[in-house]
Amino acid sequence: MKLITLPQRSDLTAEYQAVGQVLTVTVYGIADTFDFSTAPDGELDDFGSDTLPLCPILRAEKSGGELTVWALGWYGPRPEREMQHTPVTDDAGEVIDYRPEPEEDYEARLAEWEALTQEREIEI
Repeated sequence: MKLITLPQRSDLTAEYQAVGQVLTVTVYGIADTFDFSTAPDGELDDFGSDTLPLCPILRAEKSGGELTVWALGWYGPRPEREMQHTPVTDDAGEVIDYRPEPEEDYEARLAEWEALTQEREIEI
């Protein structure tokens, strides 16, 4: 199954897992399944869920047994460089600040976030 995620800024998160042509979507720890195994070839675009708070599946297309699903790819706010719990003290031993996370750790988190802001095609 090919999953194409269309980026959308949101505080929601979605996880997608597939077994064959059955897609499981988890939003806020709540899961629902979408079974495409018996769907005929063609476009499908009428999705809803009585279980999920919001259904991120937008459309699907099945052709020759191959399935492509388009869904929202939610991503959170741009990450900021975090302060670690390693204190910086002055000459009197008073904590005056905390060390920031290593630059390479921050850059890795930022790169992951930037990837989420792009349309992505994932084989699941």
